[in-house]
Amino acid sequence: MKTEMLIHQFNINLPISPAFIHVIYSELSHWPDYSASRSVVINFRDDDYSSENGGFHPVEIRLIKQNEEWHFDYLTDFSYMGHPYPELEKEFDVSWSQGYVWHFMMGDMKIEDGEELFELWQRNFIRYWKAKIYTVITSWD
Repeated sequence: MKTEMLIHQFNINLPISPAFIHVIYSELSHWPDYSASRSVVINFRDDDYSSENGGFHPVEIRLIKQNEEWHFDYLTDFSYMGHPYPELEKEFDVSWSQGYVWHFMMGDMKIEDGEELFELWQRNFIRYWKAKIYTVITSWD
């Protein structure tokens, strides 16, 4: 993906670090012709993550194109929850298109309260990505 592509925020404005944007650009750089696409979903997976052994949570990020500009749509961090049969469920969810930040222990959060959590999540995610924890799958629509 060309580095001149900009990713905008709408409905909510969170402190997105240049390093986080770099992760997205790096993963999308394998796709030089994205002009006909309307959306992209990037899935980050730790192949060893399981309910029994733990590991690094799967993350899904979706970008959408509106008026020839790319925007964040959502970011979801999943984890195994429940006993005796754990299921993969949302743990942390940011939806720019719907205008909310949500955490499974706190529910819907005020945007300003979600900023700190998002910054912490972002720093950890970037560290895991740099450590090559994730297998990444990109899907274009």
